[in-house]
Amino acid sequence: MRIAYVTDTYLPEINGAVTAIDSHTRELAARGHEVLIVSPAYPAFTDEPAPGITIARYPAVSFITNKATRVAMPSIVSLANKLRRFAPDVVHIHTPLSLGVLGLAVTRMLGLPNVQTYHTYIPDFMQYLEPSRILGMADLQQRITDSYVFVRMIDSGLWQRIVRGRAFLEGATDELFEEILGISSEVATEEHTELSTRVAWRFTRMLYNRADLVLTPSTTLKRELMHHGVTVPVDYLSNGLDLSLVRPKEEWGTLGRVLHAGRLGYEKNVDVVIQAFARSAEKLPGLELHVAGDGPARETLERLADRLGLGGRVRFLGFMDREALARSYRDYDLFLTASTIETQGIVLLEAMAAGLPVLGVRALAIPEIVRNGRDGVIVPAYDVQAMAEKLVELAADVERRERFGRQCIADVRAHDLPVVVDALEDVYRQAMARHASR
Repeated sequence: MRIAYVTDTYLPEINGAVTAIDSHTRELAARGHEVLIVSPAYPAFTDEPAPGITIARYPAVSFITNKATRVAMPSIVSLANKLRRFAPDVVHIHTPLSLGVLGLAVTRMLGLPNVQTYHTYIPDFMQYLEPSRILGMADLQQRITDSYVFVRMIDSGLWQRIVRGRAFLEGATDELFEEILGISSEVATEEHTELSTRVAWRFTRMLYNRADLVLTPSTTLKRELMHHGVTVPVDYLSNGLDLSLVRPKEEWGTLGRVLHAGRLGYEKNVDVVIQAFARSAEKLPGLELHVAGDGPARETLERLADRLGLGGRVRFLGFMDREALARSYRDYDLFLTASTIETQGIVLLEAMAAGLPVLGVRALAIPEIVRNGRDGVIVPAYDVQAMAEKLVELAADVERRERFGRQCIADVRAHDLPVVVDALEDVYRQAMARHASR
């Protein structure tokens, strides 16, 4: 197959979506498929794609609130021509921002089957998309959803005019961009209101109902999308994990260190982890909390640790590449997370593959991945005291940690990358057949 991936986030940025895209495309290319990845450009980064993978980068600028994330806004003409030349059998869209929206528009324009993966829980992630935070521009999602311009762009006769030829395409670029970005005079004077859950779900329905098939990395998220009105077929498919990267534990004696790893974004609620550790610190005098990762919340979290008097007991390790992090999990007693937006959580799977029990919260996909009393312990979201109490219990109970850890190693095998990519190939065939039958 010839498969095009369109994403607003890619290497060198590190997050769950990027990890999935990188591992899936490498495995697909190794199986003989041809892959094109369309993504933003990043400063001072040079691609070294594996054989069978072509990477097309577009100039991009950074989010004010998250410098690692880039926003690319190519002309629809350029993206349409690039996909037309590649001639994909299917297009896989991984993000709902600028490139993702344009990619969806182009698949409709060119009559290509598209699969979309819902990686990010949009209602809880909208804090990064407020107009005061994104480049000083009005919010993309708010403008699109409030004016229905994207709906009209896709469902109106505009497409028939577009496909008449390249000459019109070039002349219509400004018109299309105004529609896509919502900067036409019709909406330019609208008064901005805070993004709400209602608006987020309307935006979600508008985009994902235009897929031939939608994937989610957890069954929890599949139910959420269906409950909120996504009516096209929605399937669960794990992001998968290359188990060869992870060194599993061989024994579970107390090491005196617990770990949180991942991007340090405000939505990850790492402050809850630090506060819970602070409340347990007196009962666990030899325990340290290590925080691996970087992000916009790091300085705030460091100040919190200082304010709570944790001194050298909370160590911020900064960014760690995947290989280094995968090797390090076994050097800890527990993995802690208070994130409420995990649609799966690859770091959770990696920690579990290493035999590291998880102390997490009851939110979105975490209880599905980390089964309470089997792979670890789940507490209510935002409940600092409950997390502190369970941390004290687990840190002191070697036998329980070993039981959880061994079960984690067994349970994570269902997410092995070759198994996932077998299923992904079948998903692409389904999407192509569904599109052809329309």
